Amino acid sequence: MTSVTTYDKDRELFARVGKDNKIEVFNSFNCKLLHTFVEIEESKNQIILLTFSTHDKSEKKEYNKNLVAVSNSGKIYMYDCIDFKKKGIFDSHSKNITAVVLGKRYLFTSSHGGKVSQWDIKTKHIIRSFESSEKSISSMGLNNRESQLAIANNDITFIDLSNFKESKKVSTGSNSIKQIQFTQDDKFLICNRYQPTIQIYNIEKLTTTTTTTTTNNNNNSELSTFTLNATSSTKSISIFTHEIKRSSKTVTQYLISSLLQNSQVNIWAYYQDDQYNTDADTPITEITNKSNQIISMNFHSASELILAFFEKEKYQFERVKFFDKKSFIKSITVENPIEFDKITTINNKKQKTSETISIQGNAAEMKQDKVNLPIIKKSTDSIASAGTIVDLIAQSLKSDNDNLLLSSIKVNFSVIQSTVKSLPSPYAYSLLSKLLKYLATDNSKSLIVLPWINCIIKDHSSYLLSVPNLSKKLSVLNTIIQDKFELHNRLSKLVGKFELISSQTKGDKTESIDYEPSLVYDEASDNEQQDADGDMVEEDDEDDESDEFDGMEGAEDDEDDEEIDDDIADLMDDDDDL
Repeated sequence: MTSVTTYDKDRELFARVGKDNKIEVFNSFNCKLLHTFVEIEESKNQIILLTFSTHDKSEKKEYNKNLVAVSNSGKIYMYDCIDFKKKGIFDSHSKNITAVVLGKRYLFTSSHGGKVSQWDIKTKHIIRSFESSEKSISSMGLNNRESQLAIANNDITFIDLSNFKESKKVSTGSNSIKQIQFTQDDKFLICNRYQPTIQIYNIEKLTTTTTTTTTNNNNNSELSTFTLNATSSTKSISIFTHEIKRSSKTVTQYLISSLLQNSQVNIWAYYQDDQYNTDADTPITEITNKSNQIISMNFHSASELILAFFEKEKYQFERVKFFDKKSFIKSITVENPIEFDKITTINNKKQKTSETISIQGNAAEMKQDKVNLPIIKKSTDSIASAGTIVDLIAQSLKSDNDNLLLSSIKVNFSVIQSTVKSLPSPYAYSLLSKLLKYLATDNSKSLIVLPWINCIIKDHSSYLLSVPNLSKKLSVLNTIIQDKFELHNRLSKLVGKFELISSQTKGDKTESIDYEPSLVYDEASDNEQQDADGDMVEEDDEDDESDEFDGMEGAEDDEDDEEIDDDIADLMDDDDDL
């Protein structure tokens, strides 16, 4: 099966082309379908390429998640995956687009003949082009600073985006390149071919024209290429860059995973410092599955990998942990993946062998992101605790550490109020942007996030009003709150109906209760009383009242009776006369 899938650079969103060219966007954390884009005019065509935008996460001025889909009709569609709206159409007038890459401001496309075009995202027009010596381009890569564009087919060409001219070229041989990708720090380029090897190019060590070989690695620090050996031919690669402690020294580690043609996965650990790369060409983890075919994979974190399966017209999903207790797990078997569309909680079901690679001692230690926060016992501790949390939030925002930030904001409401008041307004706005992203991509965090958003908007409203395009940036919040409000009304009505049905059910089951009275009322005791001598005394008051009553009622009745008697007498006299 040919599958068109992609992950965003933060590993938060997963997109695929489903039936009838429907583009489905999922949350890769809880695996829920977020939105489906449909282009009716493309019903007879096919979406052939799909990619998310690249961006430098250290730049906090504006946060975007754009998705580009390329049709074989020659049209390119761009979507906003925060507001889930179509942002525009690029008409390339070419049905032979072979590769695409999207940055913050520009879109780059390649077509048969080796033509590379740079598009302005705002105007949707081509602003300049580059004619490559390659007659066909199979892959392109854009570095995070958006200063270099790499294009590849048999060779790799680096284009300097300041002048849109070739700056370096790497001759790699005759084998066609399937995929190239920059590491997050822009220091290395990873190259994937249709063969059981992956090349790592040190960009700083590449000369203007470099010829490389892919045979053996050695400890020569001047070598610009390092080769990873896979157990089978490779289909796609994923990269995760982070820092670890090794021999009391901070070292940059590059985790590289590859999906193989036989539907297995290999993972390698490569280091910026060459002295640690003695055995880096051998996989540290091998992942196999028993039945289902793995369609795509990506790193979820420095210890977990996301795998997507396809079976019986449904995508299924598994999050696999390959690093545990300071050790890489050598061999993992995945069983019974969970349906991608229905999963809410991920349970890893895998078999681990006892064979592991130890990375203790002089080897690597995983950097711990979890922070133990002070326990808030009394409201009087709020100010001191808030000051501590302000520092943690500032640190997490500067280092872009999501785990630290999420740990820091799990406090009670009094601490939230004190913390938000203590935060400088620029930090509060940066925090608000982060919280809106969490709210849009992971609804399970809403109970934690919403109190913070509420306090930030109330306490820093003056600063927020000075932020350009604030209404657009808060449109996600408005949509989510409106949906929750409408849902609350529906649920309230539903609860009222259930309570009405419940009360009627209880009324039908009312039972009578027999009991013995503690006091019996005797009417005779009020009508007769005995005096001290034993004689019965009648109640004069009641007789008087009854006489009065009779007198009042009888006055008109007596007159009516007399008239009736006279009439009868007259009738009798008439009879006698007859």
